[in-house]
Amino acid sequence: MSFVGENSGVKMGSEDWEKDEPQCYSEEIFFALASSLSSASAEKGSPILLGVSKGEFCLSCDKDKGQSHPSLQLKKKKLMKLAALKESARRPFIFYRAQVGSRNMLESAAHPGWFICTSCNCNEPVGVTDKFENRKHIEFSFQPVCKAEMSPSEVSD
Repeated sequence: MSFVGENSGVKMGSEDWEKDEPQCYSEEIFFALASSLSSASAEKGSPILLGVSKGEFCLSCDKDKGQSHPSLQLKKKKLMKLAALKESARRPFIFYRAQVGSRNMLESAAHPGWFICTSCNCNEPVGVTDKFENRKHIEFSFQPVCKAEMSPSEVSD
């Protein structure tokens, strides 16, 4: 089953793989929607948009004024409406989903080299990183959800 599609609800999880530290596991239900990108490279993976909270909010990677590096933000944008916008408006919301074995890495299309990450410490927010260090997880598992609360196409004004 493909995880990328209009009605695909997936659980996205990250585990703490360090044996000497407390085990931490978190998961969230995301809606993954395929997106087009004129400069998409097959080597980077499939361009997708990620929605949460029944498709009411979407993940975005962008720089705020005065910041030296991008940050991951949750913006109140409906997934299906976002998908209909011009590429320039969608770009901060697009992530390349690349499979690495049985896991996935999510790289920002707007900021190449920056990946969605979680911390090894419980209850810390999701973010983005350009560093591959063992204190942050950049590989995630995607699992299909049989009955997601609501598909993005059902979200309306």
